[in-house]
Amino acid sequence: MKKLLFILFGILLFAQPIYAQTKTITGTIISTTDNLPLPGVSVLIEGTSKSTVTDLDGNFSITANENDNLVFSFIGFATKTIKVTEKTSSLNIQMKEELNTLSEVVVLGSTVRATRKELGNAVTSIKAEDLVKAQPGGLSTALQGKIAGAQVSQNSGDPAGGFSIKLRGTSSILGSSDPLYVIDGVVLNNATTNVTNLNVSTGNSNMQIGQNRSADINPNDIQSVEVLNGGAAAAIYGSRAANGVVLITTKKGVAGETRYTFSTSLTSNTIRKKVDINRSNKQFVNASPALFPIQGNPASPTTVNVLGRDLETRTIDVQRYDYQDDIFNTGIGTDTYFSAQGGDEKTKYFASLGYLTNEGIVKNTDFKRAGAKIRLKHDFNSKLSASMGLNYVNSSSNEKPDGNVFWSPINAINITNNTYDINQRDANGNLLAVDPGRINPLSIIETFKIKQNTDRIISDLQLNYVPFKNFNADLIFGIDNYNQRGNVYIPRYPYAPVNPTYYNDGYVSEATNRVVQFNNDLNLRYVWNINEEWKATTFGGYNIQTYRDNFAAIEGRNLKPFVETINAFNTLIPGSPSASQSRYNLWGYYLQETIGYKDKLYVTLAGRQDASTIFSKDNRSQFYPKASLSYVLSDEPFMKNIDNVITTARLRASWGKSGSLTAIRPYARFTNYSTGTLLGNTTFTIEGFKQGNLDLKPERSATYEIGGDFGFLKDRLNLSFSYYNADIEDLLLPVQLAASQGATNTIQNIGQMNNKGFEVNLKYDVIKKENIHLDFFVNYSSNRNKVTGLPQQRFKLDSNLAGAPVFVEMNRPIGIFYGTYFARNADGSLLLTPSGYPQTEKGDVNSGTPQRDASGQPTGTILNKEIGNPNPDYIISFGANFNYKKFGLSVLFDGVQGVDVFDADYRTRQGVGSGTLVTQELNGELPRGYIWSVYNVEEFRVVDGSYLKLREISLNYSFGKLNSFFDDLTITASGRNLISWDNFTSFDPETNSGGQSSVAKYNFGTVPIPSSYSLALKFQF
Repeated sequence: MKKLLFILFGILLFAQPIYAQTKTITGTIISTTDNLPLPGVSVLIEGTSKSTVTDLDGNFSITANENDNLVFSFIGFATKTIKVTEKTSSLNIQMKEELNTLSEVVVLGSTVRATRKELGNAVTSIKAEDLVKAQPGGLSTALQGKIAGAQVSQNSGDPAGGFSIKLRGTSSILGSSDPLYVIDGVVLNNATTNVTNLNVSTGNSNMQIGQNRSADINPNDIQSVEVLNGGAAAAIYGSRAANGVVLITTKKGVAGETRYTFSTSLTSNTIRKKVDINRSNKQFVNASPALFPIQGNPASPTTVNVLGRDLETRTIDVQRYDYQDDIFNTGIGTDTYFSAQGGDEKTKYFASLGYLTNEGIVKNTDFKRAGAKIRLKHDFNSKLSASMGLNYVNSSSNEKPDGNVFWSPINAINITNNTYDINQRDANGNLLAVDPGRINPLSIIETFKIKQNTDRIISDLQLNYVPFKNFNADLIFGIDNYNQRGNVYIPRYPYAPVNPTYYNDGYVSEATNRVVQFNNDLNLRYVWNINEEWKATTFGGYNIQTYRDNFAAIEGRNLKPFVETINAFNTLIPGSPSASQSRYNLWGYYLQETIGYKDKLYVTLAGRQDASTIFSKDNRSQFYPKASLSYVLSDEPFMKNIDNVITTARLRASWGKSGSLTAIRPYARFTNYSTGTLLGNTTFTIEGFKQGNLDLKPERSATYEIGGDFGFLKDRLNLSFSYYNADIEDLLLPVQLAASQGATNTIQNIGQMNNKGFEVNLKYDVIKKENIHLDFFVNYSSNRNKVTGLPQQRFKLDSNLAGAPVFVEMNRPIGIFYGTYFARNADGSLLLTPSGYPQTEKGDVNSGTPQRDASGQPTGTILNKEIGNPNPDYIISFGANFNYKKFGLSVLFDGVQGVDVFDADYRTRQGVGSGTLVTQELNGELPRGYIWSVYNVEEFRVVDGSYLKLREISLNYSFGKLNSFFDDLTITASGRNLISWDNFTSFDPETNSGGQSSVAKYNFGTVPIPSSYSLALKFQF
C-alpha cells in the first residue's frame, strides 16, 4: 500500500499537462486614467511561478496553456485575471488605478505574497517612482515622509550620516528599534559599527554613531518597498520582527527587446540655516577670554555677585567673526546610473551600474558609492525556474569628527569665543591658536584625515519549483558580506596650548570590521480552491541565518614626524589594541493557514518556532503565534445601495507575538574576563565588573491591531486607519549588584514597556481626467510609549559628553530627561532671586517637594524632576501630486511635533561668549550675570525640537518618444530639506548626536542636514 501511494504521489508531482495546448500570448497594458502604457506590470500564470513583466511600452509576452489564468497586478492598480482560451493570442488590457485596491498583491516575506484583502493588518507599499522623485542619495532618504507610523530621521548631515527608522515607537531600551531589512530574500545587516570615532566614549549608553549600512543601497535599483509595521511578519520572521520589517524588491528582467535606462543628476548641497551668533563689538573685561561671560573675577567695585560668583561689568571693544563661513561650503554631488533589461521567454536579465559622489557642507567631506548589479532568471521548464542576483558595492568617505567631541568642526564653533580671526597664520603658513586650550576650527578642516571604505557583496540564489498546479516551493540562499575599514590621522598642532584630551601630540587609529551574514529560506505554498465559496491557502517553511563578524582596532598618540599611517604613534592608547568576534546562529520554522470565504472573509492562523544561539539551550527556543481577520464589508448585498458613496469598505484585526535579538551581543550571557599582570604573574578580572546570566531570553512583543480601509466616491477618496497596542516584555536591562557577589552589575529580563497609538492615511483624487490629475494625501500617526516594568522607580541610562540626563522611569515614556529645573511661582513664572535672577529649585529631596524660606526663596536641597520628553506627540506627512499632460509636480512635507531636545550646543555658545544671549547681556537687555544664573540649570538646555519640513519638491517634464532610438527623455528639477518651520535654538532639530540610539536624543556638535537642489536627466531607449 505504501509503495502504491508513493507511485501515485510521484505521478502527481511530475505529471505534465500533456493534453494542454501551449501558446505564446502577447499584449499591451495601458492605464484607464491617461491611456498611457504601464511598464513593470506583473503577468503571472496563476498557480505557478511562471511570470513576466511589461516593458517600457507596456508590452508583454508569455507562454501559457489553454485554461490557464493570467493574473495582471501592479501596485496602485486593480488586479485583473484573464483565462486563456483557444482563441487567445493577443490581449489589449486596460488596468484601473485604485491606490487602495484590496486586490493588490503585497509582499509579506522573501517570496511570500498575499492580496491586501487577505491581511488583518496594514501594509505600506511604495512604488519605485515615488522613491526617487527628489533624487535621494540612499534608501532611508527615499523613505522619509512616505510611511505611516514611521519616524524616519536623518541623524547627521554628514554625506554618509546615519538614519533611524522607528515603526510605532521605541521597542527596546538597550537594543535597536530599527526594523529588519530584507532585499530580494536576503536578510540585510544595517548595523552601525564605529570604525572612525574610536576616541568617542559611549559611556553606558546604546549610543550608535557613524554610518549604518543602508547607505550602500542604490534607490535606482528598487522596484518596490513594502513596510510591515504590525504583526504581519510575525510568522515569517518571528524573533526578528518586533521592530517591523522593510521588504525591498529590486528590478528584474523582462522578455523582449533589450531596454536601456541612463540617468544623471547634478546636486548642490548648502547649509539650510546658520545659527545666530553674537555680533556685538564688545566683551566683558577679563584676564582670560575663555568661558565668557561666565568667567569669575576677584571682587571689585566693577563686579557684581551673582549666585556666588563675581562677574566683571566693564567692557572692551573687540571684533567678532562668523566662523560658519569658514566651516561650511557648497557641496556638489553627481549620481549617474545605467541599466539594461531584457531577455526571452526562457531567460530574463537586468543589469545596472551606478556611481554617486556627494560632497558635504562641511569643507573637505564627501561620500562616494560605486555599484554593479546583475539579476538573471531562467525557466528550465514549466515547473522549475531559477534566479540569481549579485550586487557589489564600494563606498568611501572623507569625514571630519561629527559630534560628541570638542574637536568636531561644529563644536569648534560652539566652544570658541568668536573674537579670534581663525584665518591668521604665522610666517610658515601655520594656523595660529584661538581660545586657550581650544583647537582652531580650520586645523580640523585642513589637516584632519579621516577615511572610511566599505566593500560589500549582496547575493542570492533562488529556486522555484511547481510540481503541480497551485503548489510551489521557493528555496533561497542569501549572503550579505562586507568589510569596513576606518583610518584616522590627527597631526600635532603647530600652536600651544591645546588641551591634552584633544590629542595635542597627535593621534592615529585604524579599525576593521568584517561581517558575513548568511540566510537559507524555504517557503512552501499550496492553494486549495475547496469550492466556489471556500478557499484555503497554506504557507510553511523554515529559515536559517548565520552571523559572523570580526572587529579589530588600534589607537596611538605622540606621533612621529612626517608619518600619517598607523605606524606614526609612539604611545599606545590605554586598552589598545583591541579585537572582538561575534558569532550566532538563528533558525526556525513556521506554518500559516488562511481560510477565505466568498472572497470577502479571511481568517489567518500562524505559528513560528524560533531559536538563537545568543541564548542558552534552555531559553533559546521561543514560539511566536499570530491570528488575523479581514472582512470586506463592501461585498455584502446591503452595501450595494450606497456604493456610490462608500465604494469599498474593509474591517481588519490581528494579534501576534514577535521578538527582538538586538539588546545583547553574542556571549553576553557569559561572565567575560580581562587579563592583566600582578607581580609578573598573569591575572584574570571580570570585564567591566559584569556578571553573566545564563537565564537570559529574547525580548518579546505581543501586539494587537484593529483597523479599516474605506474608499468613498468611487474610490476617489481613500481612508485607512489602524489602532495598535504592543506590550513588550522581558526587556533586557542592567541591574546593580552588591559588591559581595563578586561583580557590580549584570543584565536581566526585568523590563516591560507598552506602545499604543493610531495611524491614519488619507488620499483624495481631486481631479482624475485623461490629461490632468491632482491628488492630495496625509499620513498621521501618534504613539504613546510607557515603561511599565523596572526593578526600581528610575535609573539613568545614558552617560554622554553632552551631559544629557537620559533616564528610564516607571510609568513614563522611554528616554525622558530628568534633571535640575527652575524655581517657579504658583502661576508658572520664574521665581527670581532678590537681585532679579532665575535660580534652581530646592526642597525636600525625599519627597521632591519644593520648599520656601521666610522670604519666599527656595531652601533645602537642589531638586530634580522630568524636564523633557524626546518622544513625539505625533508624526505627520502630507503633500500633493499634480500631472498635466507631460508635466509633473510633487510636493512632500513631513515633521514631528511635541519633541524635546537636550541642546548642549546652545548652552555652550552662551558660556564662551558667542551666543545671542551674550549680546543681550552686553547690551543691558538682560542683567549682567543672567547667563551664569541659568547656565547650570539642566532645564535651560531642554528646547523644543518640533519641526515641519518641506522635505521634497519635484518638477518634471517628459518629452515622450523623441525618435526611433529614444523612447523617452525626462528632465527633473527637485529639492530636499528646503524649509524647516521650527523654534530650534541650534542648527537642525532632526539630527541626533546619539546617532542611531533607540532612546538618546540630544544635540552636541552634529553636522546639520543640508538643503539640496538637483537637476536630473533620464533617457530610456
